[in-house]
Amino acid sequence: MSALRIAASFVAAALAYELVRWLVLRTVRERLHARARRAAQSRGMRVDLFKFGGKLLVREELLNDLVVSRAMLAAAQGGEAPEDVRRRVEHYIDEIVPAFSLGTYQHLGLRLASAAIHAVYRPVIDKRSLARLGALPPGATAVFVINHRSNFDYVVLGWALARRVAISYAVGEWARVFPLDALFKAFGGFFVRRGFPDALYHTVLRRYLQLITRRGVTQGIFLEGGLTRDGALRTPKVGLLDALVELAAEPGFDRELVFVPVGVNYDRVLEDESLLAEKRGRARPPGVVEKLVSALYYAWWIPSRALLNAGRALTGRLHRAGYVAVAFGEPVKWSELQRELGVNVAGASDEVRRAAAKRVAVELMAHIARAIPATPVPLVARALLDAGGAASEAELAGRVRELRAALAARGVPNALGAGFGATARGRAAHA
Repeated sequence: MSALRIAASFVAAALAYELVRWLVLRTVRERLHARARRAAQSRGMRVDLFKFGGKLLVREELLNDLVVSRAMLAAAQGGEAPEDVRRRVEHYIDEIVPAFSLGTYQHLGLRLASAAIHAVYRPVIDKRSLARLGALPPGATAVFVINHRSNFDYVVLGWALARRVAISYAVGEWARVFPLDALFKAFGGFFVRRGFPDALYHTVLRRYLQLITRRGVTQGIFLEGGLTRDGALRTPKVGLLDALVELAAEPGFDRELVFVPVGVNYDRVLEDESLLAEKRGRARPPGVVEKLVSALYYAWWIPSRALLNAGRALTGRLHRAGYVAVAFGEPVKWSELQRELGVNVAGASDEVRRAAAKRVAVELMAHIARAIPATPVPLVARALLDAGGAASEAELAGRVRELRAALAARGVPNALGAGFGATARGRAAHA
């Protein structure tokens, strides 16, 4: 009898503990969420309400989606057991769909991103172009299209936009490693398998992208689909863009789709040695294991570099990898873009629509190219190359001024950070 009482006491204590833990966690979560919402509202930050529906809502919508259901039926008719097909789709959904947390985004993400960026770079945001984001139509779906210089782009863009908009990124497989995977999902990122051969996976991915676009979720897409090896823009990949073009042609889609070109540039990228090695003729591209090892290395390297630079700052010997600059191009409305290009994909075949998506991608890449800011080190390097490596300091400075003037005439932003205060004041005086 006493043993029964002891067992009952243990069960009651366990239930009470779980109940108290649930109540405490719910209270803390709700307070943090409310605090984050107030902070976002006070800053005028654009936050998409659909993100707060949770993974369960998205999961149910995708599982009941007609296109996904047809793809599942086709897979089952190919010989696979229906329960295995559904299990595979559920796995893809769990892998793709993020678990967005505004509290994590605001209280943890912003602080981590700021610490990491300032530990490695001197960040510069082109404020004149940043003001363009305030003119985005309230009911539109904004898609930020970005050049891809470094895996650090995700951190830089998230930090640059954190006080304006909570953005969902298409993130590559390199970030699917603990703790990066949990962080990216909490920040709204969704993982994309590049070159994965399963048609069912691509159907789920396309329908998820179309779902969040239909619901107005702000997104970020790297059109190049991978890192540039030498700084030059790569030929765009149109898979994700094609999904957006397909959705925009649907009769029931009534939102304005707005593309925001974003240019990111660095004095030096963290992966420069490995990227240059590939550019010079590496025998094979890095595999998944090598990419994961590289991601783990940077997950350790960035915080260790932050601690090291904190010590250097205290002793006046802080050294960073130069400037990182971000600028924003003029937003492009889909309705205007398709008229300019003469694109009409309503009722078109997959081949015709994809060809149209390629034309759209090329045009958007041109907009991105005009938004990429010029940072000091590439400018000086260009001036040295033009001079053949033999130039006096005065000649070099003159050539840099000429390059800056030529870029400014084309509307290309110049990154002038704190180290160029005298130059900035001189330009302001003559403006």
